[in-house]
Amino acid sequence: MYMTIKSILTGRNGGKRGRFLIALGLTLDFLCGGCAHRPEVSEKPDAAAVNTPTDYSDAGNWLNAPAEGKAAYIDNKPADVFYLYPTCHFTEGDVCPASDEDMRREARYLREAHFGIFEEANVYAPFYRQLSIGYVQDLMEKDPSEFLSVLAEIPVTDAINAFNWYLEHYNKGRPVIFASHSQGSAVMQGLLIWIRRNRPELLQRIVAAYLIGIPALDEFFEASGLPFATGAADTGVIISYNTELPATEFNPFSSSARGHVINPINWKTDETPAAREESLGSRLRYGYSAPVTVPSFADARLNLERGTVVTTADIKSGDFWPPGVLHRYDYDLFYYNLQKNVGDRIAAWFAARGTKN
Repeated sequence: MYMTIKSILTGRNGGKRGRFLIALGLTLDFLCGGCAHRPEVSEKPDAAAVNTPTDYSDAGNWLNAPAEGKAAYIDNKPADVFYLYPTCHFTEGDVCPASDEDMRREARYLREAHFGIFEEANVYAPFYRQLSIGYVQDLMEKDPSEFLSVLAEIPVTDAINAFNWYLEHYNKGRPVIFASHSQGSAVMQGLLIWIRRNRPELLQRIVAAYLIGIPALDEFFEASGLPFATGAADTGVIISYNTELPATEFNPFSSSARGHVINPINWKTDETPAAREESLGSRLRYGYSAPVTVPSFADARLNLERGTVVTTADIKSGDFWPPGVLHRYDYDLFYYNLQKNVGDRIAAWFAARGTKN
C-alpha cells in the first residue's frame, strides 16, 4: 500500500515537474512561513511513530465517532462528515503518534470550536499521526520528494486506514462530506487521490470536500477527479480558500502557489464583494476560552491574483503568522455561512437523486 500511495502523491510518471506541482498542492511549506522560530529537528522521525500505524478498531483512537457502550452519539443524520484536524503537534519530536495527549487536547478544543458547522451531519474524526512544522520545513528544504514520501508513509496512511474502518463500520452507505484545515487538508488531498485510484465508486457519494487552509491546484483536481466549486450548492466539488487582511505583504499560503478560491459568504468565484451585512456571523476563538459569536463581523472579497479571501474584519493574525495572515480564523470568520452551506449542499445532493434528506 505504501508504494501505491507514494506513487500517487509523486505523480503518475514520476517526472520532476509532476512531483513539484503535486507537492505544491500538498506541501506544508506554506505552514512554516512566518513562524516565530523553527524548532530543532533530528535527521529522521522517531522510528516507532513511523512504523506503527494507528489502530482504528480501538474506539479510543477516534476524536469523534460512536463508542461502544456510549449512547450519547447517535448517527441519525442523513449524511456524514469525515474530518481531519489541522496541525495540533507543537511539542518536541518530528512525528507525533496519535496517542499523544498534548495533540489530542488541541484536537478536542478544535472539535468544540468547529464541529457545530456540521450540525446536519454525523461527524467522524480520527486521531492521526502528524508531522511537526519544523520537520516539514526541514524536509522541504532538503528534498520535496522526501517530504511526499514521509507524508504518504505516516499521516496519509493513517487517514486511509481510518477512512476504511469508517466505511466498513460506521458509514452505512450514507453520502460523505470531507472537511479539514491546514495540515489536515494536505493529508485529505492524499486520501482523496487514493479514493479516486482505489475506490472510484465512492466519488458519487461525495457531497463536497472543504479542504480549507491550503492552495487548491488544477493538478489536484485532475488527480482526485473532483472539480472546484462554482457556486453555493454544487456537489462532488472542492471548496478551498485562505483568508487575509487587505495590504497583506507576505502570505505563505499563496506565495508558493496560487490556488482556486471561492467566497465563503456569497459563494462566488469572481471578485464580487460580500458585505458584512451578508454574513450570517462569525464564531471567534481567543486563546482557549469559549468561542464568541459575533454577528455581521466579517466581509469577504476574492483577490484572484493572490488566490485569497480578503476581509476587513477587525481582527489580528496573532504572533505565529505574518501580519495580515488570518489562517487561524479560516473557519471562525465564516462559521455560520459555512454551517448553512453544509446543509445546502447536503440538500442539493439528495435533491439531485430525487430524494429528501
